[in-house]
Order: sequence, then C-alpha cells, then structure tokens
Amino acid sequence: MTTLACNKALTTAAPATDIRSTLTKNRTTTIDSLVVDKVTGEIVGSYVRHDYAPEAYDYPAPFKQDSCTLPVAVVLEDGSPFFLPVLGEDDHKKSAEILLLPVSEVSSKSNAGRPASTATNPIAGLLQCFRFDGYSTAWMDDYICGAAGVEVECEEGASATTGRFNVALSDVRRVLYLQEISTEAAAPILCNHKFQPMSIRQVERVVKAAWIALGGLMLHLERHQELLHQFDYIVDFNEFWLHRDRQNRGESPKKAEVILLLAEGEKIAAIAKRTGVHRNTVSRWKRKIIAI
Repeated sequence: MTTLACNKALTTAAPATDIRSTLTKNRTTTIDSLVVDKVTGEIVGSYVRHDYAPEAYDYPAPFKQDSCTLPVAVVLEDGSPFFLPVLGEDDHKKSAEILLLPVSEVSSKSNAGRPASTATNPIAGLLQCFRFDGYSTAWMDDYICGAAGVEVECEEGASATTGRFNVALSDVRRVLYLQEISTEAAAPILCNHKFQPMSIRQVERVVKAAWIALGGLMLHLERHQELLHQFDYIVDFNEFWLHRDRQNRGESPKKAEVILLLAEGEKIAAIAKRTGVHRNTVSRWKRKIIAI
C-alpha cells in the first residue's frame, strides 16, 4: 500500500517551467514581513524594506562635441600619424600674437663707384607655377645645388668644394622667385637660422648663387621648351643671354640705352637726367664711341 504525505502533494497543476514559484505560493504565506510555512508554521524568511537613499553625486551634464574639436591626425612623409592638438572653445577666442621680425636693409651709399648689379629674372612666374601647382622641381634642385658649389669655389679658390656650402639652398630658391635678382630686393626676405636679419655680405653670397643658378635654369629651359609650353610661358632667350653677357663683362645695364640716345643726338646732360647715369660716365662712353 502506497501512502502519500499530505505536505508533499500539490493541489493544483503547474507547468514544469513554473514549478518553483507554484510550490512557493502553495507552501508559504506572508504575514506582515514574515514568510511562514503553511503546514508547519515555521518562519522561513522575512522581507527587509527601507527607503532608497542614494549618495549625492554630481553627474556631468551631457554635451554635444563639435566636429572642429574632434582629434585630427595627419600622416607624415614616413607614414606615421601625427595628432594635432585639440583646441577648446576658449582657445579659439584667443588672438595670436604677431611678432614682426626685423629685416635686413641695404645701407644707403653715395653714387660713387660701380652701381650694384641688378638682374631681371624672366622665369620668376614660371618657377612660381612649379612651386604651387605640385610639379616636380628636381631639375631646379640640381642647378641650385650646383650653383651653391660654384659660389664656394669662386670665393675660396680653384679647389673643388667638399660639399659644404656657404649658402642655404632654400634661400637661393627663395631669391629665384623674385622678379629682380639683386641684393636690395633679396635683403628683406632673407634671415639667418636665428630669425635675425641676414648680414649684407651673406645676402650677396645668396644673390650670387641665385645668379649662377638662373643661367643653368635658362639653359635647361632653352633645351627643354616643353616645360614652357605646358604653361603657355614665353621667354626671350636671345635678350636674356645678351643682357647676361654684358653683366658678366661688367658693363652697366644702362650702357646700351645711353649709346642709343647718343646715336640719336641727345645731349649729355639730358641723357644723364633721363637714365640716371652720371654725366662723366656718359662722356666717357661717348669718347669710346668716337674713338672706334
């Protein structure tokens, strides 16, 4: 004979998934905050209730980050990333302090002696196109480097240079972007490695190297005129070489103009006033023409 304990039987059917909750509901009851077994009257548990009192904490208010303040990274030439510093709102409101650097100035001299050499650069605009439009400038760099070496040899003697230049190649390139290559035009744009005005003697070295490099660049362009055609650039090479030959011989750039005016019968005083050449110089050139 099989006997079932009364406290083991369930009076209501329950699905298998809910057997535990159903068992608890039929076996226990809640009196106040106590859990009591219905059959044995045993207290099997109790509920503890208290008000929720969280600790005081100052949560930061949510904000929307502007795209301009997001971290920005650029890729260097070697492929490594470089993260730019993020500027806050207050940083954008600050104005940058502008420092005016001193510039070199050519001291004013008397009119005595040979005037300073000045050369017109007919390819300054063309070099600017190569500078800003992303074209290869390797052919320029070769002539600039060679000119810096020739300048060393001209200053130190006939021995070949060991690779140490008297001028920075970047300074020579900067002068070649000028419409006029002269000490007076180059002095305001050149400074030394301490961002101080470059000495006039050093400016003269840079100008001399730029003058030498200009001859090489013009020769290269004359032989490779497709470099000119891609920018529809026109250069009068004959006029340049004629003017350069006169300067290499030490002739004044205004001598040709003075001779032309003398041939037209202009007076010496009028020519001197018109061209800025001293009357004695005009007279000397006139005597040489008569002697020929």
